Amino acid sequence: MNRRRPVLTLLAVALLAVSGSATAAAAPSSSAKPTSLKTENLADPIGIDADKPLLSWLPGKDSAGQVAYEIRATLESPSQHGKRDLWDSGKVRSTGTSNIPYAGPALHSRDHVSWQVRTWDTTGRVSTWSDPSSWEMGLLSASDWSARWIENPSYDCTQPDGKETPLPVFGKAFAVHGAVKQARLYTTGLGMYAATINGRPVGDAVLEPGQTTYSAEVDYRTYDLTRALRSGTNTIGMQTGSGTYQRVKTPGRYFFGGTLEQYTVYGEPKVIAQLEITYQDGHREVVSSDGTWRTALGPTTFSSWWSGEEYDARRASESLTSAAALTNAGWQQASPVTLTQATTPRDTTPLRANPRPPVTVAQTVRPTSIRKLADGSYILDFGANRSGWPSVSVSGRAGDTVTMIPAENLAADGTLDIASTGAKPGSQIAYRYTLSGHGKETWHPQFTYSGFRYLQVSGLRTAPAKDTVTMDVIHAANPSASDFTSSSDVLNQIHTITERAIQSNMMSVMTDCPDREKGPYTGDNLQNLDALLTDYDMSAFEPQLVRNMVTAQRQPGDVSPGLIANIAPEFHRVAPTTQTKPQGTIEFLDEVNWGGAVIRIPWQLYLTYGDTRTMATSYDNMVAWLDYEAKNKAANNGDIPGLGDWSATDNTTPMQLAILAGYYTAASDMAGVAQVLGKTADHTKYTALAAQLATEFGTRFRHVDATGVYYGSDSEASNAMALDAGLVAPADRTAVLDRLVASVRKAGNHITTGSVALGPLFRALEAGNRDDVIYDMVVNPTSPGYGYLIASGHTTLSESLDGGGSQNHHFLGAVDAWFIRGLAGIQQTDGSVGYRDLTIAPAIVGGLTHAEGSYQTPNGTVSSTWTKSAHGFRLQVTVPPGASATVHVPAAAGRNVQASGPGARRVTEAVYTVGAGQYTFTATN
Repeated sequence: MNRRRPVLTLLAVALLAVSGSATAAAAPSSSAKPTSLKTENLADPIGIDADKPLLSWLPGKDSAGQVAYEIRATLESPSQHGKRDLWDSGKVRSTGTSNIPYAGPALHSRDHVSWQVRTWDTTGRVSTWSDPSSWEMGLLSASDWSARWIENPSYDCTQPDGKETPLPVFGKAFAVHGAVKQARLYTTGLGMYAATINGRPVGDAVLEPGQTTYSAEVDYRTYDLTRALRSGTNTIGMQTGSGTYQRVKTPGRYFFGGTLEQYTVYGEPKVIAQLEITYQDGHREVVSSDGTWRTALGPTTFSSWWSGEEYDARRASESLTSAAALTNAGWQQASPVTLTQATTPRDTTPLRANPRPPVTVAQTVRPTSIRKLADGSYILDFGANRSGWPSVSVSGRAGDTVTMIPAENLAADGTLDIASTGAKPGSQIAYRYTLSGHGKETWHPQFTYSGFRYLQVSGLRTAPAKDTVTMDVIHAANPSASDFTSSSDVLNQIHTITERAIQSNMMSVMTDCPDREKGPYTGDNLQNLDALLTDYDMSAFEPQLVRNMVTAQRQPGDVSPGLIANIAPEFHRVAPTTQTKPQGTIEFLDEVNWGGAVIRIPWQLYLTYGDTRTMATSYDNMVAWLDYEAKNKAANNGDIPGLGDWSATDNTTPMQLAILAGYYTAASDMAGVAQVLGKTADHTKYTALAAQLATEFGTRFRHVDATGVYYGSDSEASNAMALDAGLVAPADRTAVLDRLVASVRKAGNHITTGSVALGPLFRALEAGNRDDVIYDMVVNPTSPGYGYLIASGHTTLSESLDGGGSQNHHFLGAVDAWFIRGLAGIQQTDGSVGYRDLTIAPAIVGGLTHAEGSYQTPNGTVSSTWTKSAHGFRLQVTVPPGASATVHVPAAAGRNVQASGPGARRVTEAVYTVGAGQYTFTATN
């Protein structure tokens, strides 16, 4: 999000006072206290395993900018009374407010730490101490786990008829005697689990655990059950699902695959759980999964991450809430699992605290319309395409089965069109609930989800009401980071469908789509990173996605050591299959603009949040990937196999141009990483590599004709990638920008790039101050383009801007970053880290009369609101404490520019530098 609009006139710079200036009043003895304390970028987390947790806060609302801080922390043990001092940082001279590492004594499992911070501002005032925040350590060592992995001894993945065996459930009854001070449940399951205590969910997290490379690490989550336990007998229940751990091809059900992938069933469903109860008198009891737990084949009779779920309520009982029922027929002792180096997980695979915000139910949506079909089934329209699952509430006879089939589109005759989901007749994605016949019954899937707008429901005895079948919308609970609105309904709708597509693919990983593949493609994450980091606070989320790349990287002894495949975790190994395309021969296994995410994402996390830890912990993997690509390039006579500008409308862009630009960017970013981490020799090495690649790029792809300089095929993608990567000489930039604009105009103001070049297209035009061209492309109502998606009724981004393919893809979401960065004009100044230096330069384009946007930086919220009328122009800006901004006021010649402070000058473009505060700028005719 770094861009600075060129200044046409050099101005005397005026420092504006904060609105309602406090400078005239007596300075208070203390500044406002810090707020919004977070540990590991989470609010009061429990069960973390970072040895030096990262601490963050926001400066007090009216502070004059932080110059120093002091952190104090106390330690509380659940088995002891009172607290003791743990650490005091002393006064640290620093403006930093985010990702400050804890630097006290070594932390131990279960430590509960309470902490506060106070700050000093630029006037020397010290704040009061913040309100306390806290974190709690999880189980840091294998020796902390008394629990064992357990399985159902009767479970077999498939039966001779090809049908799946019902999924196992597990239960344990235990007694609570005494007043409980604290109770923590540490648990996970493979493929997936849903845990209950006395029949109620243990928390709001769904689709657990988060996806990882299961041989390398398995995530567990910690739940606070202090208030959930009751005196006397309690029961832990755990249901299981297949997830990505078991990939079974079942007759009649959709199966994502074909000839390109190699699939694995890693093992049988298994769980591990450890409940630790601390009583008020200090004594402690532990309930651990072992051979005393009971297990049965449960009511979930089919579970597939890709093709749906089935539940037979006749198989359900009170067994997971009633201790006596655990002895009923069909229940048996669970079998402890013996892990080895040949199993998944291995006997050396650690259990690791899940660092990500959980996936939760974000909202429940009722259908906007219900329509009966000739066959007696019903089509429910939920108004927009989203990700989630159907939730059914019905009455009926035992054995009645309600079938729900999701779809993103309708056919011309009003029936479901399931093609975009990957399914087809005879290869279904479906949810089925078989009734027990006991009164009102409510059910929703627990182990998978789909992207859908429409749902065909059959098997109902009466017509459904609008609360009979609803949709639970689910996505990862990453906090929103921005807001945008404008005077254009089209732009507002584009923002809505883009954000909805991001939400729909924001699970424990970023997927490509919520139906056909659900693939954790590294390139989709990287190519849409601008929008992801603009729309959401990803500071706790993206580092785990980088870790997934690290743990999926091919190791010495593997084929192609150092390679990072195009998906991570690599649940299926993509064969190195090639296909001939107009732009060249493509390969699906490995691509620089996918695998290079292991470098480029950590670098952006540093620039955005000041996160150096992700760079440091993945540094060796970055080196290994670059070493691999160097060998890959040499082995292929200088041409690295890959995909090029994937999904482009214009296929003339040379594939190697896209690959070489991505390789250069990764090498250049790596030089920056090495410099920040103090690795001087590596900084020199990778700077030289980047220079070498830049020279090669120019030699191979720079061309000159009668009208000037251009790159590659003179396509939008060719010139945009060259400009954005910084591979165009300063003397050539204007000419190449002109060629880029000409190619857009020649294409009828359509976007012809693919996913790789889309971000560069926006950024190159922004950097060249051609937001007018972007606007014309974005609102264009004809295909392909964002405006076309709105005109044709799309409610999410599709896989292609012509509306084809999957109907819920996020990787073409670069436009959302432009709304904040371009139209609202909120940018991080080049060279800044963590948005401490801002540039506010709104683009006044098209027929827009108003735009407003805000962005949550590590220092607080920056906002920009502008209005244009017949009388003039008004810009309102808010700069958060600890930040400064250069404000560019768009002012046409002849207008009188005024500001809410001294220093305004009547010029063509007014520029001010300002500190924290609220400002108003006006330009009158």
